[in-house]
Amino acid sequence: MPKDKFRLNLEEIEWSLRNVQENFAKINDTLLMRREVLEDVILENMLAGYIYLDKHLTKGSSLLNKHELNHLLELNHIVLCGPDPKQRKDFGHHIKVTTERFYNQDKCSIGLIKKWAKKHKDDSPWIQAAGVYVMLISQPQLFLEGNHRTGALLMSHILVRNGLPPFVLTVDNAKPYFDPSTLAKQTNKDFLGVYYKLPKVKRNFCTFLEAQANFDFLNTKIKK
Repeated sequence: MPKDKFRLNLEEIEWSLRNVQENFAKINDTLLMRREVLEDVILENMLAGYIYLDKHLTKGSSLLNKHELNHLLELNHIVLCGPDPKQRKDFGHHIKVTTERFYNQDKCSIGLIKKWAKKHKDDSPWIQAAGVYVMLISQPQLFLEGNHRTGALLMSHILVRNGLPPFVLTVDNAKPYFDPSTLAKQTNKDFLGVYYKLPKVKRNFCTFLEAQANFDFLNTKIKK
């Protein structure tokens, strides 16, 4: 782990996401499985997620620390319901069910993902990021909804804490991101999935993450 703490280049991230939004119809036509339209509310909530992530990177938080797991859960609430607690009053049941699932779901709880991350803490950050992402989005998924968006933020958290650029969707990396994500989403955490299919998906996703890394999304470092 580097001695310095790094921050996100939020302006560059916003520019990239808005550029993806402008070109999303063309991107969607190339995908193995068409995606939900990138509406303004989805984009704004995703930007709010990066802002929340940046705040905790500045503090030096670890979203996979047992005392700070609530911040990862909050990221999922933000990308789905927005950052304003007052606007969440209509999502009370969803938030309650999501929270129960997050901590206690069989085969994919945050406890199991944390256990995997601890086992692989000496692997490269690329492997760690790809590993937790694929665990999060394969079946059963960690959250009721918003797994790809929350997973992208968790990957970014792991990479930036290690001095590497966050994962940010761009026009160029959209297809190589979405297509393997679809494959992971369609894979179950059964015997064949865990021991044969998902390890290959993780390796390929790790290679993709490293190849598309863009340091323009990484901002100033803060001396400890």
